[in-house]
Amino acid sequence: MNRKDQIVSLYNCAVSLLRQALKYLNENKAAEFADTVESTRQIFYHLYETLDFNQEGGITRHLGALYTYIIGQLYIVNATKNDKIISDLLVIINNLKEGWEASSPEEITKGILKHGALQAGKQTVVSTKV
Repeated sequence: MNRKDQIVSLYNCAVSLLRQALKYLNENKAAEFADTVESTRQIFYHLYETLDFNQEGGITRHLGALYTYIIGQLYIVNATKNDKIISDLLVIINNLKEGWEASSPEEITKGILKHGALQAGKQTVVSTKV
């Protein structure tokens, strides 16, 4: 799996987890809701950690700011159980995913969109099953 596919896969997982969180919220399953939101937060924390802030250009800074925003919103969601915020996050994450899906391999390999979902020596296991 190449870098682009890894990132898109993590976005897909985050979307699945947030949809599951909405289901748990509607079913009044507080513990499951909190665990699912936390798993989503961990995905974006990992994505943030793997950004290369030494790269020229603004894409990394913008992604970093967006990931920071998403992480902050997930903390608010866990505290407030606000389904509107979840819906807004789903739109943002789907837009991010579509952007990565539309990026060309040349953009990624040239470093224009340098971002590593999984770096050498690290493994991230993400499951949509809760």
